[in-house]
Amino acid sequence: RAFCQNVCLLSKLFLEHKFLKYDVEPFMFYVMTEWDSFGHHFLGYFSKEKESPDQYNVACILTLPPYQKRGIGRLLTEFSYELSKKEDKLGSPEKPLSDLGARSYHSYWTDTLL
Repeated sequence: RAFCQNVCLLSKLFLEHKFLKYDVEPFMFYVMTEWDSFGHHFLGYFSKEKESPDQYNVACILTLPPYQKRGIGRLLTEFSYELSKKEDKLGSPEKPLSDLGARSYHSYWTDTLL
């Protein structure tokens, strides 16, 4: 629980539209790390509501700045849609998207559909 709260606080540093919630119980957190000889390094994450009446598949998504432009955001986005398929739900991200989030989703859907 404390880890997820800290992830939300970290996100607030980089996402201007991030609404800070301390109650993380209604959310699932999917974290991506990279492992090397020093251990695991946090690259990014996405969260989603356990029960979303609007069928959102992402509540918040973040790739830390040093790891951007490496395809991590796309991988997290793809994974969120794969989870939606497995749950037999349509899914879309919560709005508003940040500028970077909007570009990321536009790029994802352009590549997926074309």
